[in-house]
Amino acid sequence: MKTRLSRRLFLAFSTITASLVIGSKWLKPALAKFTTEEGDTVQSGDVTDTSAIIWARNNAETNARLVVEITTLRRFRKLVQTVKGPQVSQNTDYTGKVDISRLRPNQTYYYRVLWEDSQNKARQGGVGVFRTAPTPVQTRPVRFVWLADLAGQGWGRNPDLEITTTEGDVIKGGYVAFEVMRRFELDFAVFLGDNIYADNEIPSQKGIPVEVGGGTWVNNPPKDFQAVSLAEFRENWKYNLEDDKLRRFLAQTPIYIQWDDHEAVNNWYPGEILTEAPYNGLSADVLAERAKQALFEYSPIRGDKIYRKYRYGKHLELFLLDERSYRGPNTENSNPNGIEMLGQEQFEWLKKSLKASQATWKVISSDDPFSIVTGSTSDRDAWGQGSPEVLGREVQLSQLLQFIKNEGIKNVVVITADVHYAAAISYEPERAVFKDFNPFWEFVVGPIHAGAFGQNELDPSFGPKYEYVRAPQTATSQLPQNLPPPNLHSFGLAEVNSQGQLLVRIHDITGKVLYEKLLNPQS
Repeated sequence: MKTRLSRRLFLAFSTITASLVIGSKWLKPALAKFTTEEGDTVQSGDVTDTSAIIWARNNAETNARLVVEITTLRRFRKLVQTVKGPQVSQNTDYTGKVDISRLRPNQTYYYRVLWEDSQNKARQGGVGVFRTAPTPVQTRPVRFVWLADLAGQGWGRNPDLEITTTEGDVIKGGYVAFEVMRRFELDFAVFLGDNIYADNEIPSQKGIPVEVGGGTWVNNPPKDFQAVSLAEFRENWKYNLEDDKLRRFLAQTPIYIQWDDHEAVNNWYPGEILTEAPYNGLSADVLAERAKQALFEYSPIRGDKIYRKYRYGKHLELFLLDERSYRGPNTENSNPNGIEMLGQEQFEWLKKSLKASQATWKVISSDDPFSIVTGSTSDRDAWGQGSPEVLGREVQLSQLLQFIKNEGIKNVVVITADVHYAAAISYEPERAVFKDFNPFWEFVVGPIHAGAFGQNELDPSFGPKYEYVRAPQTATSQLPQNLPPPNLHSFGLAEVNSQGQLLVRIHDITGKVLYEKLLNPQS
């Protein structure tokens, strides 16, 4: 549902002074009390300079209409616009969302959710805040994080998990990284995929490797199933959203969300038949349809496609890919004639969108890395497979990179995750087998709260080189695989300043800077 603010309120909003900008940091109101009421969760997402998706779930699980009140004034005393959204019921697992347009660019908005019953009586739900994007000609700094891999490998919501931030604050219990990220005063966050682990159980207890202290990890609550039914997929999303730190983060940080494999099942591809229990011959297409319905029910996504783009001021445009829905079989990723990764419709959309972009930086958010080899020899899941030749999905990637060079598209950067370790990778034609492309960077993060793995080999086709790696098994670290938080966990933070420089950092989940790279734009 898309709802427009009235012209009268729109004009009134236009007179409000925007938040102050000081250097590369902008002042925002104190947001400590922006939590949710009665356990209800709210989110904003797919924010543009004039619109935003507001999402909420009625945790009372009663039929009701979603109503959103929105204003530029924190206390909701005046200039409040009331927007009536859809009815929520068991059919949508009591979730709903509203697309609100005619907002003012570069403006902080506060919103609260009401649940209106059939007698027009309203119960207050959650409260949230977001800031609209600057217009394509505005040059204020923009700061965002990207992250992936939440509640995987049995590492769930542990009330005893404790970290000390770089500022000396102790954060305890649950998904602690979200409290750390929340304090960076972000414009938005990108969730790159594996936002749930529908195919992983979460036991009540799990042993912690002795190399990182030993002892017992406690999951409260546990999760004792792998999702097959729609109801079970929904339960995975609810499991995460019951965490208070994640809910607070979502109430204060607009998100853009993608998916990867674990929203359904590990390394799935269209047409695959899932022979192992509990799937027992079920088509991955059927499973993915249920998984996708739950993803869209529980996320503030605009429209019906996962691939989409969003502009954020003069210097930044974000391109979100869907590398799961249209891919060819993993078993054929060594085919010399190539196989699909994006599908032709998405591939043409991406090329056309990159060519048309007037933003200084074009940030491609790829849920799978371009050159890190993943999966087994018969189940290569990412773009590469380890061979120097351009094979399988790399054929399409070579066409994309060649297109970017031939069309003179500058300042393309890739952010990614999936592999459960952090890395910075440079790509240079002089090191490559396929040389017809411009040099570029790819930045890898994760996990945010799952098992830490790595390091994987790099496919040499496009001349990648590790400039930074942080993983359990490297030349300088011999820690075991599948480490729980906070060991070797990470997220990425990027900021474009008013001059168009892009600063990329990799942080551990205490907030410590592990690596940074300042990129100056090519004109």
